[in-house]
Amino acid sequence: MSRYKSEQTAYNPLKKKSVPLWRLDTNTVTVTHFNTDTQTEESKTYHTDFIRYHLHFSDSHCPDRLRRLVNEGKIEQYLDDLEQRVDDAIDRQVELWKRADKEYQTAVLTGDVQKAAGLENCLVYMAREAVFECMVYI
Repeated sequence: MSRYKSEQTAYNPLKKKSVPLWRLDTNTVTVTHFNTDTQTEESKTYHTDFIRYHLHFSDSHCPDRLRRLVNEGKIEQYLDDLEQRVDDAIDRQVELWKRADKEYQTAVLTGDVQKAAGLENCLVYMAREAVFECMVYI
Protein backbone atom coordinates (compact mmCIF):
# COMPACT_ATOMS: atom_id res chain seq x y z
CA MET A 1 0.00 0.00 0.00
CA SER A 2 1.66 3.20 -1.16
CA ARG A 3 0.62 6.05 1.00
CA TYR A 4 1.96 9.56 0.77
CA LYS A 5 1.50 11.98 3.65
CA SER A 6 2.14 15.69 3.83
CA GLU A 7 4.78 16.86 6.24
CA GLN A 8 2.45 19.51 7.60
CA THR A 9 0.11 18.23 10.30
CA ALA A 10 -2.80 19.50 12.36
CA TYR A 11 -4.37 18.30 15.57
CA ASN A 12 -7.48 16.19 15.03
CA PRO A 13 -9.62 16.33 18.19
CA LEU A 14 -11.59 13.22 17.17
CA LYS A 15 -8.46 11.10 16.86
CA LYS A 16 -6.76 13.00 19.68
CA LYS A 17 -3.52 13.27 17.73
CA SER A 18 -1.85 15.19 14.93
CA VAL A 19 -2.71 14.04 11.43
CA PRO A 20 -1.23 15.00 8.06
CA LEU A 21 -3.15 17.70 6.23
CA TRP A 22 -3.01 15.67 2.99
CA ARG A 23 -2.73 11.94 2.29
CA LEU A 24 -2.68 9.99 -0.95
CA ASP A 25 -3.33 6.26 -1.06
CA THR A 26 -2.35 4.99 -4.50
CA ASN A 27 -3.99 1.60 -3.95
CA THR A 28 -7.46 2.93 -3.17
CA VAL A 29 -6.88 5.97 -5.40
CA THR A 30 -8.02 8.23 -2.59
CA VAL A 31 -6.94 11.70 -1.55
CA THR A 32 -7.74 12.67 2.05
CA HIS A 33 -7.58 16.21 3.37
CA PHE A 34 -7.92 17.24 6.99
CA ASN A 35 -9.87 20.50 6.91
CA THR A 36 -8.61 22.63 9.77
CA ASP A 37 -11.64 24.95 9.58
CA THR A 38 -14.24 22.22 10.07
CA GLN A 39 -11.94 19.81 11.92
CA THR A 40 -13.07 16.98 9.61
CA GLU A 41 -11.42 14.67 7.10
CA GLU A 42 -12.63 14.98 3.54
CA SER A 43 -11.86 12.15 1.12
CA LYS A 44 -12.11 11.94 -2.62
CA THR A 45 -11.78 8.62 -4.43
CA TYR A 46 -11.07 8.61 -8.15
CA HIS A 47 -12.87 6.01 -10.23
CA THR A 48 -11.38 6.43 -13.70
CA ASP A 49 -8.95 3.75 -14.74
CA PHE A 50 -6.47 6.23 -16.14
CA ILE A 51 -6.04 8.02 -12.79
CA ARG A 52 -5.30 4.65 -11.20
CA TYR A 53 -2.82 3.82 -13.99
CA HIS A 54 -1.17 7.22 -13.68
CA LEU A 55 -0.79 6.97 -9.90
CA HIS A 56 0.67 3.46 -10.05
CA PHE A 57 3.04 4.49 -12.84
CA SER A 58 4.06 7.64 -10.94
CA ASP A 59 4.48 5.72 -7.71
CA SER A 60 7.04 3.43 -9.30
CA HIS A 61 8.74 5.90 -11.68
CA CYS A 62 8.58 9.34 -10.05
CA PRO A 63 7.50 9.13 -6.40
CA ASP A 64 9.19 12.46 -5.64
CA ARG A 65 6.64 14.25 -7.82
CA LEU A 66 3.76 12.64 -5.92
CA ARG A 67 5.43 13.43 -2.60
CA ARG A 68 5.86 17.08 -3.64
CA LEU A 69 2.24 17.41 -4.82
CA VAL A 70 0.97 15.93 -1.55
CA ASN A 71 3.26 18.15 0.56
CA GLU A 72 2.14 21.26 -1.31
CA GLY A 73 -1.54 20.30 -1.01
CA LYS A 74 -1.89 20.27 -4.79
CA ILE A 75 -2.52 16.56 -5.37
CA GLU A 76 -6.30 16.77 -5.65
CA GLN A 77 -6.20 19.69 -8.10
CA TYR A 78 -3.48 17.90 -10.09
CA LEU A 79 -5.58 14.72 -10.40
CA ASP A 80 -8.77 16.67 -11.20
CA ASP A 81 -6.94 18.57 -13.95
CA LEU A 82 -5.40 15.37 -15.33
CA GLU A 83 -8.79 13.67 -15.37
CA GLN A 84 -10.35 16.58 -17.28
CA ARG A 85 -7.45 16.91 -19.74
CA VAL A 86 -7.44 13.18 -20.55
CA ASP A 87 -11.22 13.11 -21.06
CA ASP A 88 -11.04 16.17 -23.31
CA ALA A 89 -8.15 14.76 -25.34
CA ILE A 90 -9.99 11.47 -25.91
CA ASP A 91 -13.16 13.32 -26.94
CA ARG A 92 -11.26 15.61 -29.34
CA GLN A 93 -9.45 12.69 -30.97
CA VAL A 94 -12.64 10.67 -31.38
CA GLU A 95 -14.39 13.65 -32.99
CA LEU A 96 -11.51 14.09 -35.44
CA TRP A 97 -11.59 10.44 -36.41
CA LYS A 98 -15.39 10.38 -36.71
CA ARG A 99 -15.25 13.27 -39.20
CA ALA A 100 -12.59 11.46 -41.25
CA ASP A 101 -13.97 7.91 -41.06
CA LYS A 102 -16.07 7.13 -44.15
CA GLU A 103 -17.52 3.95 -42.65
CA TYR A 104 -18.74 5.84 -39.57
CA GLN A 105 -20.19 8.64 -41.69
CA THR A 106 -22.01 6.14 -43.90
CA ALA A 107 -23.48 4.38 -40.87
CA VAL A 108 -24.76 7.72 -39.52
CA LEU A 109 -26.19 8.76 -42.90
CA THR A 110 -28.00 5.44 -43.38
CA GLY A 111 -29.32 5.49 -39.83
CA ASP A 112 -27.44 2.36 -38.78
CA VAL A 113 -27.23 3.38 -35.13
CA GLN A 114 -25.83 0.07 -33.96
CA LYS A 115 -22.96 0.13 -36.45
CA ALA A 116 -22.22 3.81 -35.74
CA ALA A 117 -22.13 3.13 -31.99
CA GLY A 118 -19.84 0.14 -32.47
CA LEU A 119 -17.46 2.13 -34.66
CA GLU A 120 -17.49 5.01 -32.17
CA ASN A 121 -16.61 2.60 -29.36
CA CYS A 122 -13.67 1.35 -31.43
CA LEU A 123 -12.52 4.90 -31.98
CA VAL A 124 -12.75 5.62 -28.24
CA TYR A 125 -10.53 2.65 -27.42
CA MET A 126 -8.05 3.63 -30.12
CA ALA A 127 -7.99 7.21 -28.78
CA ARG A 128 -7.53 5.99 -25.21
CA GLU A 129 -4.48 3.99 -26.25
CA ALA A 130 -2.88 6.99 -27.94
CA VAL A 131 -3.82 9.47 -25.21
CA PHE A 132 -2.73 7.19 -22.37
CA GLU A 133 0.71 6.85 -23.93
CA CYS A 134 1.07 10.64 -24.10
CA MET A 135 -0.73 11.79 -20.96
CA VAL A 136 -1.14 8.98 -18.43
CA TYR A 137 2.19 7.19 -18.48
CA ILE A 138 4.32 10.26 -17.84
